[in-house]
Amino acid sequence: MTSSDALTLLRPGIPSPSGTWADLGAGTGMFTLALRQLLESGTIYAVDKNPHVLWSIAGSGPVEAVVYEADFTLPLKLPLLDGIVMANALHYAPDPIATLKNILTCLRPGAPFLLVEYETEQARPPWIPYPLPFRRFVDIAGKVGLSEPEELARVPSDYGRQYIYSALARK
Repeated sequence: MTSSDALTLLRPGIPSPSGTWADLGAGTGMFTLALRQLLESGTIYAVDKNPHVLWSIAGSGPVEAVVYEADFTLPLKLPLLDGIVMANALHYAPDPIATLKNILTCLRPGAPFLLVEYETEQARPPWIPYPLPFRRFVDIAGKVGLSEPEELARVPSDYGRQYIYSALARK
């Protein structure tokens, strides 16, 4: 995946150019950096249980990036958020319903939850242990208090013929 792909996946789901956001399961920071490009002002919490790579992107400016070491399957100590990005991370949660219920306690009512995931039903451990294709996200969304998801964009996947999708649901 490229930084251009990350921008393509996120751009249609950013309703406002400012706010307080979290990138959960931020990994290398690719989606944190994409979000930083799409916002004009605000704060992004780059959350990962192994945030070592993220320290290089932390910093202030019109869009501040704050590195936060945490496991998103456990209660998070974040401010109330104007948006959440979760890119290629929810497929690591064995119980996505419990994980989403936990995460959504940090999201303002009506705020966007942007999910980026592989469109596959086939597990590919260790990289995609618990796949979450769009159809499954639609099934889960109502159970956790999200609106019906809307698919926003697709980019090619490095894993075979499937693609990576982005979807928007609101709390």
